[in-house]
Amino acid sequence: MKSLITNSFKLGLCLVSILFITVSCSSEDDDANNLQSTTNVEVSINEYPNSGDLITTVTSSLSGNLTFSITSQSVSQAFDINSSSGEMRVLDWLMYDYETSTSFTATVQISNGTETENKLVIININNVDDIAAFLNSSRSAYDNASVGEWIMVTESEYNDLANYLAQVTKSGATDNHIQSNANIEPNSGNALLANRNGHTIPEASYLFAFKYYSWANNASNTKVKVSEGDEFGIYNTIGSTLPQHNDEYNHFVLKGNATATSNEGHLAIFSSLSIGFKYITGTVYGWGDGGDTDTLTNGNINAVFLYQGLSTTLKQWD
Repeated sequence: MKSLITNSFKLGLCLVSILFITVSCSSEDDDANNLQSTTNVEVSINEYPNSGDLITTVTSSLSGNLTFSITSQSVSQAFDINSSSGEMRVLDWLMYDYETSTSFTATVQISNGTETENKLVIININNVDDIAAFLNSSRSAYDNASVGEWIMVTESEYNDLANYLAQVTKSGATDNHIQSNANIEPNSGNALLANRNGHTIPEASYLFAFKYYSWANNASNTKVKVSEGDEFGIYNTIGSTLPQHNDEYNHFVLKGNATATSNEGHLAIFSSLSIGFKYITGTVYGWGDGGDTDTLTNGNINAVFLYQGLSTTLKQWD
């Protein structure tokens, strides 16, 4: 009888051991099938890339046929990921503005159907010269220019700077003035000329671009001028003399302006040759006595000189 009890005890102990091993193995299998790990991926990219540019390729320690997906992101529409390759590419290039955001983050989940892995992707945005970033054919001239030098740019480059740099103000003639159906007329030039319609440069702003309508070819003595506080002057020359240019609209950018206005700025132009204007009812303008002077001594109404400046309160260049 004692032998029977002993054998029964041994059999029970054996069954319990087998059951424990079975449960343990099952638990380990479940853990393996739901493996999750998180690692960080940190990369950098310059401001204003092209849509479709490669940011990084997310990799995984998992084996098998992998699927990649973005489960969360700090800002939408900035990037997407190829579900098969893990390539992250730029979606909306305008989101990559250092003055707006210095970095983005995204959580990428990788799965092979049974296992998953999460990776936090940190995308740092490199601060670059925003003017240079929007120049194409004029980029080399800009890169080689000295600080304080005006260089010629294309109309499309000027418009991109007006549209895409942050906190831009247009002064001088408005877009409506420039685009009006009024005929362009010649002014004799050789005087300080200024529009006085309230479209000024805000205090603490940096002038960085300028355009105007020249009525003459080979214009080589044209200056951009600003008076701070008083629309009648004193008008000081900003940067170098504009490079030689021909008739119709000409566009320029100023390299490296690091001096902000200390007061509201009034924009003017001096040209030794004729420039264009339009007769527009209700507008006000002024001019100096003749030659390269620094004050307005005369005024009249119903005409707009065709010049315009771009300024910003946020310096976005080297």
